[in-house]
Amino acid sequence: MSKIRRGPKVLRIMWLTFVLSMTFLLLSSTALLIKDFLNYDVSVHTQLIMDNPSPFPSLTVCHQPPFSYEAYKLWNESKILSPSKYNLYMRKLILNALYKNDIQSASTIWSYDSLSVYYQNLNYKESLNLGHNLTIFLNCMRIYSHMSVFEDNCTLLNGYHIKRLSHHQYLNCYTFEPININAANETTFLSLIVGMGPRDKDINIQQAFLPDVFEQARGLRVVIHETGTMPDLEKNGIHVEPGKLNEINYEPIRWKKLNTPKRPCIKPNESHQYFDLNIKYNYTHTQCLLVHQQIEIMNHCHCIYVMHPRLILPSKTLPYCGQLWPYLNQTEFIKKILCLNKYLNNSIKQKYDGHMCFPRCEFYDYESTTSVTKWRAYPWQLYWLRVQNYATQSLIHYHNQYPFNNITYTNSFKLWEFYLNYNNLTNLPRKSELLKYNNNNNTYSDIFTLLPNWPPEYLDLDSEDFAYVILKRKSHSTIEKTEKLILNLYVLISRIGGLCSLTIGLTAAFFVELFEFCYLLYKNNNIQLSLTSKTTRIIQTEKKCIPLNELKQMDEKHSCLQHNLNTPIEH
Repeated sequence: MSKIRRGPKVLRIMWLTFVLSMTFLLLSSTALLIKDFLNYDVSVHTQLIMDNPSPFPSLTVCHQPPFSYEAYKLWNESKILSPSKYNLYMRKLILNALYKNDIQSASTIWSYDSLSVYYQNLNYKESLNLGHNLTIFLNCMRIYSHMSVFEDNCTLLNGYHIKRLSHHQYLNCYTFEPININAANETTFLSLIVGMGPRDKDINIQQAFLPDVFEQARGLRVVIHETGTMPDLEKNGIHVEPGKLNEINYEPIRWKKLNTPKRPCIKPNESHQYFDLNIKYNYTHTQCLLVHQQIEIMNHCHCIYVMHPRLILPSKTLPYCGQLWPYLNQTEFIKKILCLNKYLNNSIKQKYDGHMCFPRCEFYDYESTTSVTKWRAYPWQLYWLRVQNYATQSLIHYHNQYPFNNITYTNSFKLWEFYLNYNNLTNLPRKSELLKYNNNNNTYSDIFTLLPNWPPEYLDLDSEDFAYVILKRKSHSTIEKTEKLILNLYVLISRIGGLCSLTIGLTAAFFVELFEFCYLLYKNNNIQLSLTSKTTRIIQTEKKCIPLNELKQMDEKHSCLQHNLNTPIEH
């Protein structure tokens, strides 16, 4: 400041310009820094955490084509609307529209001859009957805690349960998921041998679904997803080739979102769960938006959109939006389509994003790689695995019920004994052989009923009648992605301090000096007020004669006080 008060005019103007410009730069830069700080921008820090096993994910399996043997039986008996009959109905609607010169309606209806729209014209139970049931899973195996569990009835697989998902493209899909967090953490390997269902040469081809020709495939579509969440088959689905060994190696990615005022996140609980056709699923940000969009569609369009979570079962009063059978009211249908176009707009989801639906603070994502090769296995190997599995489980069950009984008298023991003494495992036993096979003059005819009901010798491992899927961890490490503030409070203070030093030379001592200045100013003001009040009282004393010597003393005191007041205080 001394350079501004003293010196040549040119230098004073230069210094004044410098101080003002630097002060403006400091204030504007500080304002921009504070603005950036209040945006709460984040960066993602990635690190690999070694020996940190994450929960094993769920595996959802769907069939292509999705129809079972039971479906063709029901169609032949005319118990359920068949695709061919549905196609004839659609062609009739198109022809009627062309007779009326309504080309736009005809071209629109033509695109509805698809599996997805056909699904919407069935009731819920009919769609379940057309899809595959759990018997399509021929074998499954789980490896956990250095132990292997093999099951021919996958519903009995230890540590796992199976949920069914009814899908508009794949009908019955099945999700294999761990029963609890301990089972998920222990599992390292899950394999499934899945039958492919009817072959084209064994069935009457249904004449329908022409628009689906570019999406038709034979095989499986599988999804790896977080346990308890709803799989997204369209976005995350992986095709599995039939007749081959398909190994899926996954790497878990644990996301840790930062909860900020601009981008809040939540830790969902049971109150955030939702239903899809009476099946409960855990909360995700994407599904929350779709749920609220579905509610808007149900309230305003009076139908259920098949590609969003179906919060209730479809009914006559609230059907699917694509229902055309058995009678089409063209006016109402067009009105429904226009309503759908309005409420499927992204603006509907944006209305709930950040208001009702928030990202999860912590969740898992999975990166996977798939390798395909020839499966070198033999039917007799699967056969004897089933024998071992059944004999072991039966013996364990018997021993738990009767711990003090001798197990050598049980049929399960005889089954083990038969297997352990059998000479040629590649030659599968027949009942006639069991009658001839003696051990200590006892035949094994009584264990024939214990042998597998589904002999794997009928499974042609060189054909495309099955698919073998393996899901395994790449390692026990976890990739962790953590969001951190780009500009946190400490960085903000540091940058503002740097700007202060760079521009006008301010340091933290400035605040102490400012406090000192305010304190001294306050003290000086108090002294000034005190002196003023004393002087006023002296002047306003009663009018009386004052001796000359007293008057001189008063003048001397007053001049002394005035001198002290004008003298600057050293500090």
